[in-house]
Parts: sequence; structure tokens; C-alpha cells
Amino acid sequence: MRRTKIISTFGPSIADSEILKNVCEYADVIRINLAHGTWDENEKYNHKKNIQQIRKISKELRKPVAILVDLKGNKIRISDFENHMIDLVHGSEINVVFTKEKKTNNYEIFIDADYCFAQIEAGDRILLDDGLIQLDVKSIDSNKKSLNCTVDKGGLLRSNKGFEVENKIIHRSGLGEEDKKDIKRLAELGVDWIALSFVNEASDVTQAREVLTEIGSSINLIAKIERLQALKQLFWIIKASDGVMVARGDLALESGPGELTGLQKDIIKQTVKGKRIAITATQMMESMISNPTPTRAEMTDVSNAVLDGTDAVMLSAETAIGKYPVETVKAMHEVCEGAETYQESITKNEEYKFSEINNIDESIAISSMSIARNMDIKAIVALTESGSTALMLSRYRTNIPIYAFTRNQDTQRRVSLYRGVISYQYPFLVDSMAEVIQDVRNELVGSSILKAGDLIVITSGSPLRVSGGTNSLRLIHI
Repeated sequence: MRRTKIISTFGPSIADSEILKNVCEYADVIRINLAHGTWDENEKYNHKKNIQQIRKISKELRKPVAILVDLKGNKIRISDFENHMIDLVHGSEINVVFTKEKKTNNYEIFIDADYCFAQIEAGDRILLDDGLIQLDVKSIDSNKKSLNCTVDKGGLLRSNKGFEVENKIIHRSGLGEEDKKDIKRLAELGVDWIALSFVNEASDVTQAREVLTEIGSSINLIAKIERLQALKQLFWIIKASDGVMVARGDLALESGPGELTGLQKDIIKQTVKGKRIAITATQMMESMISNPTPTRAEMTDVSNAVLDGTDAVMLSAETAIGKYPVETVKAMHEVCEGAETYQESITKNEEYKFSEINNIDESIAISSMSIARNMDIKAIVALTESGSTALMLSRYRTNIPIYAFTRNQDTQRRVSLYRGVISYQYPFLVDSMAEVIQDVRNELVGSSILKAGDLIVITSGSPLRVSGGTNSLRLIHI
């Protein structure tokens, strides 16, 4: 059983239902990036329809596939090209024009971000698509709000890619009105996770949480760490959020390639210690956009993230626009499984000292895992309403499977992102604990997951069916 979860990004390459179904056989979460695509319901592939399609596939597979949605955020992006992409050649010239026009020909790059034009000077370096494309600013026309640039590092540049200026912060902070509107739309559609871009401090997460609270939603929030400035507030950002994404593309532009690996390890460690979900993202299998197999370096990159203790690894363009989306997610699945065979030997003596223990169910989870790691426990079963016990259990990096039995579909999908957790929909129609245990036994033994006589730990609350009420654990031979 693979314990590290896989996130695949939705896009044209997996819009076909059969391909999406094949991807979902391996992926645990499907991500939608609102920076690409549209809400316009007249368009064939709009965000609402895409979300509904993912839900339909999940139901057909009888697999709780979660949906993670990235807000546009304040990241500056270039506009659309008429032919969707241009090929920039080293040494050639191109103008970058600040305008509200949404589509450009192939001889200019349009950007709708007038507020940052004054911060750019001749001699600055423009970084596009996470720095893969680099332009040098030669001169500036203030009347036309245009930058005359020379291509230093060329290549194919696609529509809507990110725009940065080296060694300058040009983004606005805080949650924009469009993001607030999108949060409300996403709450109505019942997505499971929302990712916030360019989080610099805890208040950026709190703003989004307040919007959700106003409309009575409890969608979980992921803080994307893309700025060195955010690392100064990392403890508080982790505390304010439900998870953290190591967004290595933008983070590497500030940290440089030498520091990125160390930062990744530190962010993951602090996030797990803070009892939150850790996601590692960006260019994990980038070559598979156009090749059917990953490079050895990509295999090592994914393996290292698994050994770092990440909850999930993420595919972006690889599945959104790549030629081999199914092959890519299958390759990632195989690499994760391989890395996990080594992880237990690395982490078996490691003891996590959590930042704080707030309640009884967290104490039960810690006690359960301590027992499981020192006895021949084959599995831990969490009878859960909200999934909080399963989350705490999953903070320990072990090879002991965790089965979350819940009656709530929202919880079932949410825990799909928790490392090592497998969810079961269980209606809790019976009232006695003895009957519940018998149902658990029938499910796990009947599915050949465990054998009769195996020793397991069961965590539960008394009374049953009360959220946050886990207050007991049992050791049972099934």
C-alpha cells in the first residue's frame, strides 16, 4: 500500500473522462488551478463542470478522490497568446506591455499589472515560468508602459505563466476581491481544499478563513510557501492553516538552487511537527510532459520528498498539459512505493515532539501510535467524525496502515490527503461498540486486508457519532 499521497493537476490532457478515470486510479487528489481556465459556463471546460466531472468519476470508481483548488492569488501572470504559446530565441528582442488587453499576438507579451510597472528599471531581469525563461530589460517606454527586452534564456513560453522580477517583490499582499468571490463559489461547489498563493504571514490565511466562516463553510486551507519572507513567520502560518505546500518554483527564484533542498526539508519537518499536512510541489516529473518515462534525477527528487516525510507529492503541468498523464502518475506511484520501503528504517527511531497537545483525542492518537510501534500491531482503525484523530495518527511516519471509518463523505475525501490513511464509509447504524467492532472485523478480514487473529488498535469516542469525542483506545484480535 502506498502511503504518500499523489496530487494530479487537471487540464486539457486529462479532461477526457476515460483518461481522468485512469489518472484517478492512482491519484488521491485532483487539483484545479483557477489561474487557468474559466468560470464561464458557456465554455466547454469551465471550473464548475470540471469539479462536477471529478466528483462523477470518483463516484464511479467508488474512491474518495479529493479536490484541491488553487486560487489565482496576487501572482502576476502574462496574458494569452493567440496561438497559446510562443518560441523565444536567445538574443532576440521582445516587448513586455502593461495593458488590460487579454490576448496578444506573437510579437509582444501583455501583462495586466499596472501597479508594478513603476518598480521595474532598465537592467532588471524578468523571470517567466518559474525562471525557465529570462529576459533582460534594455529600455523602458513610460508613455506606452512597455519594456524593451532581450531574451537571455529562451524556449517555449505558454499563456498565463508567472511573471517575476529578479530580487524584487512586486506582488500585492492580502486576499483580493476576486479571490474572495472564488472562495464563495468553491464553498458552494463543496471542494475539499483551497490553496492560497504567496502567503507571507498568518493573517493572509486568516482573511480566507473569515470569508469561509461568514458563509458557514469549513473547507481546509493550504498555505503555499513561495517567499523567503514567509519563512520568518512559518510557525504562525502553519498554526493558522490546515496544511502547507512547498511551492518550489517561486521559492527557488528567491532562495537560489543551493538552499532549496534544505528549505524543503525544514518546511516539511516543521509542518508535520505542527500537526498539519505537507505537500511538495513543482517540476517533480517535468520531463514527462513530453517523455513517457521520468529521468533518474526526477525519481530521486520524488524519493527524497517521500523520505523527507511529505504527506503528498504533486504533479502540475505533467498531467495538466503533458502527453503522458497516465504514465506520469503511475510512475510517481511506483517511485513513492519504492522510497517507502526505506523510510521506515530511517524514521523508526525518530520521536516527534509535537508543538503542543490540545485535547484528549490527540493524546489518544499519540498513545495508539506509541503502542503500535512497540507491539506487533497490524493496523490502527480510527472511528472518526471529523478525521482529526486520523490526522494526528498520520503525523507519525511509520509503515503501520491507518484506516479511518467515517460516515461523512466530506471527511472521507479530506483524509485522502493524510499520509498513510485509507478511508472507509461506515454509516454507524448500530449503537453498541461490540457491533461496531464486528463490522470493522468483517470489512477488513472480508477484504483480505487483514487476517483473522491479527492484533489491531481501535480508537473511538463514547458516545459514538460525536465530532472531536475520541477518548478511548482498544487492542483487539480480529
